[in-house]
Amino acid sequence: MKRFFTLLLLAVICSCAQTNIKNEKVLESNRAKYNFNVDWKFIKSNPEHAHKKNYDDASWETISCPHTYNDTDTFDDLSHGHHDGEDNQWRGTVWYRKHFKIPETDWDKKVFIEFESVRQIADVYINGIYLGKNQTGFIPFGFDLTPHLKFGEDNVIAVKVNNERGDHFRKNFPLVWNHEHWHPTHGGIYRNVFLHTMDPLHVTLPLYDNLETVGTYVYTDNTSEKSADVTVEAEIQNEYSQNKNLTLVTQIVDNDGAVVAQSFKDVAIPSGQKLKVATTTNVQNPQLWYTRNPYMYKVVTGIKESDKVVDTYESPLGIRNFEFNKDTGFSINGEHVKLHGWGQKPTNAWVGLGAALPDWLRDFTFKLMDDAGGNFIRWGHCAGSPAEVDMGDKYGFVTLMPGVSGESEDEGETWDIRYKAFKDLIVYYRNHPSIFIWEGGNWAESEAHYKEILNAIETFDPKGKRLMGNRRADVKNDSDGYVSIEIGTEGWEREYPDLPIIESEYNREESPRRIWDKYSPDDNFWNHPNISKNTYKLSSEEFAVRQADHWWNKMGKKPYHSGGANWVFSDGPHGGRCPTEVTRASGEVDAVRLPKEAFYALKAMWRPEPQVHIVGHWNYTPETKKTIYVISNCASVKLYVNDKLIGTNNAPENGYVFKFDQVAWETGEIKAEAFIDSELKTTQTKETAGEPEALKLTPITGPKGWLADGSDIALIDIEVVDAQGRRCPLAKGRVDFTISGPAIWRGGYNSGNPNSTNNLYLDIEAGINRVAVRSTLEAGNVTITATKAGILDANLELNSMAFEIKNGLTTMLPQVYENVLSKEPLPAHTPEMPKYVPGIKNRSELFKKFSYTGDGKAMLRTNMHWGKKAYTDLEYNYTVLPKFLNGAEYVRTPNSDNRYWARDQLQFIAGKKMHIYVLHDDTVSRPEFLLQDYNDTGDNVNMAGVSMSVFHRLAEEGESIIMAGNSDGDAPENCRMYTVMAKKFKK
Repeated sequence: MKRFFTLLLLAVICSCAQTNIKNEKVLESNRAKYNFNVDWKFIKSNPEHAHKKNYDDASWETISCPHTYNDTDTFDDLSHGHHDGEDNQWRGTVWYRKHFKIPETDWDKKVFIEFESVRQIADVYINGIYLGKNQTGFIPFGFDLTPHLKFGEDNVIAVKVNNERGDHFRKNFPLVWNHEHWHPTHGGIYRNVFLHTMDPLHVTLPLYDNLETVGTYVYTDNTSEKSADVTVEAEIQNEYSQNKNLTLVTQIVDNDGAVVAQSFKDVAIPSGQKLKVATTTNVQNPQLWYTRNPYMYKVVTGIKESDKVVDTYESPLGIRNFEFNKDTGFSINGEHVKLHGWGQKPTNAWVGLGAALPDWLRDFTFKLMDDAGGNFIRWGHCAGSPAEVDMGDKYGFVTLMPGVSGESEDEGETWDIRYKAFKDLIVYYRNHPSIFIWEGGNWAESEAHYKEILNAIETFDPKGKRLMGNRRADVKNDSDGYVSIEIGTEGWEREYPDLPIIESEYNREESPRRIWDKYSPDDNFWNHPNISKNTYKLSSEEFAVRQADHWWNKMGKKPYHSGGANWVFSDGPHGGRCPTEVTRASGEVDAVRLPKEAFYALKAMWRPEPQVHIVGHWNYTPETKKTIYVISNCASVKLYVNDKLIGTNNAPENGYVFKFDQVAWETGEIKAEAFIDSELKTTQTKETAGEPEALKLTPITGPKGWLADGSDIALIDIEVVDAQGRRCPLAKGRVDFTISGPAIWRGGYNSGNPNSTNNLYLDIEAGINRVAVRSTLEAGNVTITATKAGILDANLELNSMAFEIKNGLTTMLPQVYENVLSKEPLPAHTPEMPKYVPGIKNRSELFKKFSYTGDGKAMLRTNMHWGKKAYTDLEYNYTVLPKFLNGAEYVRTPNSDNRYWARDQLQFIAGKKMHIYVLHDDTVSRPEFLLQDYNDTGDNVNMAGVSMSVFHRLAEEGESIIMAGNSDGDAPENCRMYTVMAKKFKK
């Protein structure tokens, strides 16, 4: 009997490919996917017995998912600075309950629930029966509901959610990533929930957590423009009480919905068994997936029993070849591509909404990134959502995908949770063509952990050809031989000469949208009471211009560099260094996704079509003379004021910045013309706006409209315009709102003011602001009025559309933008790059794998003695030095980073047993790393009138040395950055 079942599991009766498929229809089946987001009950407390089916929840609040109970207590406090995130949020245990009915006619179906993730710990019950726990916060998970359901009767899902965390991120075990240092702890069912019903003979779901099922695995081989072999490995489960004979049908469906290839395989599967079945088919003349033309197919995997289709399962497919090369960077399908884009927090926090966003708002953010020329995304520390990975596929974003991680090498329970989540991640996302790199962690691991990471990839994604890297792998020698790509960190030099490199976090600077430049009226920035505490004091203009500096010098001009992720795309409450702001203002868009000048600067650099952007506005005072910056991806620029030529510039700084000094303002217009090979390619004109005349309201809704599903959002832009309808760029001041109708006001914010969220008023910033309103379950008209003293009011009517739901279920899935495929051209012009000579450069005997992650540039130097320059950005030289420092190797740091803090600002591995000396400014509080690991020698070095104490420690060969910022507390304005020296130990 045992031999009989073994033969059944291996049986393949026939396998063939159908060549004539011109009129073949896409398979349909009785599998259903329900939107389970709508009409939950919620209570912000922890009542006893809330898991029981007959518990009375009538008095609870009615909500819809995505939902967070931290939408009203975020973006409301000024940043602490020092890279600390927003911590003043409600934490604790809450409950969600949902009543639903599965039709009695589905009594013979299997029913599974899928949570796209819950923060932070979820305990799930069905009809009072405990199903299990998930505590990753970012990875999808699910449960089999079938044994506990009453078909045709009322059922209750109950979810207990907890978002508490330890006070310090380093001690927040076991969930070290559940901390505002990484992501504000927005608790709740903040992503989608789905219910799946299917035949007991079915393709499984890719929900490895709890269910331990893997769905399909789709991969390609022998890919070219002429042909591609597509293999689909499907996990089939037979939950009938009898053995089954079936035919597995695989269809490749193109973007127009036509079947372009298919195959069949006959299979026998015993009762109660799971079986993986692989089929391979060939696509002729495939449309390849490029970042600039992300053509998507779908794979339909069907199960036929006696010619009846009993189940189908859809998988994404993008057909592509790619290479990350240590000397030439990244290429896809043989085409070289420079990768440029953003790191983004997977919470994607939004003012008034927290982390609970409808999918179309996530798509709204992706469309902005695509419009700015992005083609790369690195999800910050933890995984992005399923919807956003789909968006990476459809917009052509090469994705660097982590599991869950803080910033540490973890052991024990923390590692066990992380490793399990990493396996869940791979199973769920492995079919997506946009994922090119698995991020094993946000910090270097031990050799044993690296082996586990690679084993997970080999087990679940053996044919994906994806690379694996850990951010900050360079802090440990254990990383050698295991990482296949260097994931850099704001670095100026590569640390692994034999590996390709991609940057995960560059340009951590911050600037709010509301402040134009020093020639424009201040809007609570330069005069903010906290301005002296800011690490960054940058106007929007400076922030925009510095985008080119960071991009070009760190990545853009290096032919070997694959590119990198600007940190981050949207402002959020996750660790700002500027107490003038309620956000970390590092984004190219603010926290309601209004673009800053930096957004347009990067667009002018990164879009392939000819671009030109004049940084700033054209509403100054008559005496103003200022430098005008023009960003362009063209070769030369001409600037005009009122049609008078101001100058021609064909020598841009940092590849893209065309600078025009002492331009006198005149009312009228300023125009930039951009040229390639002396041919005019594009122009931009900015006009002087008139006096404020009126308010203007502009609605933004999802592609299918504003849905009365209880969680959909309508955005409203509020502008101050002149008599001609032009935005007044210097307008500011309070606007008051009234609202009537079935909606919940979510409001907006002011970046420099605490407690500005969720109010029926807010200030205009640089002529515009944006608010949000949430729908209820009641459809109808909503009227909004905006008033501002001295100008005309504005009125707007919105209509929320009825959203059909029956017995707690609907088949209308969350809306996103569709049919977005467009083929972009190759770049019109690329600035000239310095010549690159491949080779391995041994920079130092003592400082191995040296990296510096500050904003400025550090340099390694040898043979310290009198007269050597101390800093990379100051003309100060060492004079009198203790004799024991003579001849040392040393690090020349940038003094501009004297008040910048990062946990891993300076790092190296000791090349020999050696003495390490740190010269530290006596006026600055001594950082923790000095107090813990170093001894004060009692010696001092006078550096241009500043006394620097000399600290010392011994380091063994191979030891990893990590130094944080100059001080993680407030430091004096004119303090000095520490410097580091080393000498080989002699017996």
